[in-house]
Amino acid sequence: MADRITMMMFRGLVERVGGVEAAAAVIEQAWGAASKGTVSKMCTGQAEITLAAAIALEEALRVYPITTRLFERIGQDFSAGTDLRAMTARLAQDSGCAVSELVMGFSGASSDPERLTEDERARVNVQARRLRDDCDAVIAATEAPLPGFQKGRGA
Repeated sequence: MADRITMMMFRGLVERVGGVEAAAAVIEQAWGAASKGTVSKMCTGQAEITLAAAIALEEALRVYPITTRLFERIGQDFSAGTDLRAMTARLAQDSGCAVSELVMGFSGASSDPERLTEDERARVNVQARRLRDDCDAVIAATEAPLPGFQKGRGA
């Protein structure tokens, strides 16, 4: 399970929970056995990150980055030939549009600057979803296997 991105997410969970010793305690509480040495090895890639360890830390922190990433793998089309420069431009444009809609909704140009109107909420929602799609595409493209990548080498 431990590719570089998952390993970095796991390290982040360990840091957020309070370090290797605290993470080992959380995992032991959830599953009955853990050691700080094993957690440390999971953080450095010397040991496989177990799903049980990831779940225990996510549940303790009430954040789910690894679970979300595993779910996102379903149905993704990983394409290493994606044009990241074009994606960068689209991401910048769509993020600007999303922010602009929010700013306009809370400005003097709005009929109610204290809260978004129904129309403003709809426009913000459209722009935010477009931005989310852009972000998902960037994530998929940057997680795509590199040309010549062979399973079991260079995770």
